[in-house]
Amino acid sequence: MLHSREKQRAIILALALAGVGGVQAAEPSADTPSTLDTMVVLGSGQEVSIFDSPASVSTLGPDTLRRSSASSAAELLRDVPGVQIFDNGSPGMQRIRIRGEDSRRVTIQIDGHALTDHSPHGTPLLLDPSTIERIEVVRGPSSVLSGSNAIGGVVNIITRRGGDQPLEGSVTFTGRTASRGGGANATLQGASGDLDWRLSAGLSDDGDRRAPDGRLDSSGYSHDQVSTHLGYRLDNHYLAVKADQYRLDADVYSPLESGIELFQVGLPRRDLRKVALFYEGERLSPRLDKLEASLYYQTVDRLFESQVERTSGIAVESTSDDTQTTYGLDVQADLELTAAGKTLVGLEYEHDALDTKKDASTFMPFPPPGATEVSSTLDEAYIETFSAYAQQAWALSDATTLYLGARGYSVRAKLDASLDKDLESNSDERLLGSLSLVHHPTERWSLRANLAQGYSYPTLEQLFLTTKVDVLTKGNSDLSPESANTLELGARYRDDQLLLDATLFHTRAKDYIGQEDLPSQEQGPSRRFVNIDKARTTGLELLSEYTLPRWDSTTLYLSGSLLQRELDYGTRTTTDSGTPQLAGNLGVRHEWPLSPETLAEADFFVRAESSAKLRAADGEVTSRAAGYGTLNAYLGLRHGDSFDLGLSLGNLLDKSYEPYGEIPGAERNASLRSTFYF
Repeated sequence: MLHSREKQRAIILALALAGVGGVQAAEPSADTPSTLDTMVVLGSGQEVSIFDSPASVSTLGPDTLRRSSASSAAELLRDVPGVQIFDNGSPGMQRIRIRGEDSRRVTIQIDGHALTDHSPHGTPLLLDPSTIERIEVVRGPSSVLSGSNAIGGVVNIITRRGGDQPLEGSVTFTGRTASRGGGANATLQGASGDLDWRLSAGLSDDGDRRAPDGRLDSSGYSHDQVSTHLGYRLDNHYLAVKADQYRLDADVYSPLESGIELFQVGLPRRDLRKVALFYEGERLSPRLDKLEASLYYQTVDRLFESQVERTSGIAVESTSDDTQTTYGLDVQADLELTAAGKTLVGLEYEHDALDTKKDASTFMPFPPPGATEVSSTLDEAYIETFSAYAQQAWALSDATTLYLGARGYSVRAKLDASLDKDLESNSDERLLGSLSLVHHPTERWSLRANLAQGYSYPTLEQLFLTTKVDVLTKGNSDLSPESANTLELGARYRDDQLLLDATLFHTRAKDYIGQEDLPSQEQGPSRRFVNIDKARTTGLELLSEYTLPRWDSTTLYLSGSLLQRELDYGTRTTTDSGTPQLAGNLGVRHEWPLSPETLAEADFFVRAESSAKLRAADGEVTSRAAGYGTLNAYLGLRHGDSFDLGLSLGNLLDKSYEPYGEIPGAERNASLRSTFYF
């Protein structure tokens, strides 16, 4: 399925082992700010430090990104507290869960624009890591400021802008032993007067994963990407246009289950194209401090193929060829209407359409001699969302700030055309709110309380479409949106040696969309989507760092989450929710300067996760994974602004393990990322 893979991998691996490349490296500084000093926008709508933010926020900046040899954007988020990676059998199609919430309840944004997906599995992160400037993550509901689907949280991926010099660039090569593959990418960027620009291109190709127990057939994938940015500044106005293309070709790892002789699934095409226009204006009037507006258009083309043969003789072949078109407009203004604090107001419009053609062939061996039923559907549907939001910040004192926010939604979905279904529609209007309080008892402490609501509108597949892989699943136009309420209590502490960021939270969610069995039909078992489930989640998230007093270049760190999630199916309640109760990492990193311009670094850490299993409404355990712990390391060398070399070593003890929701982990492996910056 992946054409010329072996040849591509040989070329890429040879380049990676021989070349140099990378990201800009800065000279080490003793005045580098701590993690809590990082400025973020997500979670408050305005630029504040993590220390002052009312939300549970994590960031990944350029320094973190340069150390990673990951081929996917999702992999970069693996060590964020409360985040799980989920691949549904395909490492090339990784999605994320936050606080146990499925991927479809997590908002994925690229430069502030939602990346939507109408499959039940949620939105994959279709972006090459080389184009990313930084990533901001809000853990927990954020539907007031970040829109629909933000029950579990929000991930906003900010892509890179232009350069600072007339001409600069980078070339990066990465080799990965676990897949006998790797990648290469290059960037040219520059600035001239008020104009800045960037052009990035790259490719990555990974073969079947090598695990301690052997090679995992049909687990390879490849992608290529092109990304551009062109910006122009005129006084306090800034205009920019960005265009991106990401093309993915992925296999799906599908070990045979009981009663199945053949199960093959492939994703030979998953292509994202996006173009967006941005405007930023600062200090436009005494009352209007900042105005941001963006207009975007994106398409996702997907081809999905599957073949299932049961021991009973039943065989199903299906193909789904989809085109998803999304366009929208976002406007946000930062106002200074009162001396008490900033007022944030915004409008968002999104039109998300799906054209899908599905073909299925089902062979039933009984009664003899058997017969083949062929079906074909063609559907066109859309979701149109308009929302307006506002948030007011009040400085109650020099040490205390209150945030009050609200967003109103008006959503309409419609099945516009179909070959085999009645045309149906669904609509919803909703008002959500949020209330946060941040208090600084001293300069070193930050205490916060946050009450937030989340909202997730059904996907077009859940509302209107019919799909068939092994079981026929029907949409339901009477579905209600999923919703959640979350209470958070948080504390942050910082001094010259110690950093702490802890969050205690409780979430109650209702109207979860599950599936119920329908009476047996001639074409076999069938189900439909219904609002039947509830969930209650309680957890603790922790990030801590301690710099040794006599070795100020050595830092001990611990991050992770303790979580219990209870699912309520109406007829049964269970804590077997498919969520590990304990997950995180523990490590030590050290930096030492070899010369005024050369810095070496080492990081040794253990990544661990407790066992997890998922129990269905009938009491049957449908999936499970044992707990695991792996020993890993990173060794790096940076030389000024020109050279960066990083070696990542994974699963050093060569243990067999399988994180929940993912295919088995790789064997003892190494990834070499080498960089030349000019």
